[in-house]
Amino acid sequence: MIKRLIVAGPIIVSLIALIISVISVVNVVDINRRLKSVSLNSYVEQTLVSNYIVDPDSDSTEVKPENIVTFGASAEGGTGETGETGETDDGVLRVYLTFDDGPSSNTAEILDILKRHNVHATFFVNGTASDDPGLRPLYKRIVEDGNQIAMHSYSHKYSEIYSSEEAFETDLDKIHSLIYNETGVDTKIYRFPGGSGNTVSGKPMSTFADILHERGYEYYDWNIYPGDRSGQSYPKDSIISGVMGNIGDYRSAIILLHDSDNHDSTVDALPEIVEDLLAHDAQFCLIDDTTPVIQQVMY
Repeated sequence: MIKRLIVAGPIIVSLIALIISVISVVNVVDINRRLKSVSLNSYVEQTLVSNYIVDPDSDSTEVKPENIVTFGASAEGGTGETGETGETDDGVLRVYLTFDDGPSSNTAEILDILKRHNVHATFFVNGTASDDPGLRPLYKRIVEDGNQIAMHSYSHKYSEIYSSEEAFETDLDKIHSLIYNETGVDTKIYRFPGGSGNTVSGKPMSTFADILHERGYEYYDWNIYPGDRSGQSYPKDSIISGVMGNIGDYRSAIILLHDSDNHDSTVDALPEIVEDLLAHDAQFCLIDDTTPVIQQVMY
């Protein structure tokens, strides 16, 4: 019996190790599946609600006709029911190109494209490039080229940024200080990672909006998102059609694009987008305190 146990022992140990390994692999796959699901759900929500502002004073923040607030940026013109944007219906198509998640290896090429066409954009930057000596100068170049620079969090890590009010404020101070130290710009413009209507934050987004407003900052979302999704090789033609197929719905269009490392197709699509918009006599604008406040959810 002892001899059999001695012979069988290594086999039993190997089987146990194999079972543990299989369980571990299954757990890892499941975790990644759920993380991917959360990320995709965030993008789906952004796409679904990106053309609306939801009135938080209504009984429900679900996007329904009865609680959508008109926001002076539609093709019908005027200042909308809010009457807060001060925009006049002069028939001019105002376009705000915005880029999230940079600077990265793609940002310099995007800046070159904008400069070639003599147009400008607003860059909502993170702080992750600040440790890279090859990328750090891009913060300054964004401004020197005549573009707007704005905050998009320092770390862009949802689990950290939205974990508490203190964590949000710490991250906010870091990105604000970085931009100021690199460019001399005291920016008051912010874009929430995931947008103001994201479902990733474990705390009410109104909590973080209050922090911004207490400091005199304002957050901006978008009303055109062509779907250049993170981590995917999204087709160039789909990005172009995602912009141009929706641009006619607005007098003021804030277009969400990305300039992080994995958005080569966005770079490829940009020249044609700019040329098509110029052919439509679009006026390229920078986001500032005169820009119509386009938000997924107003807090």
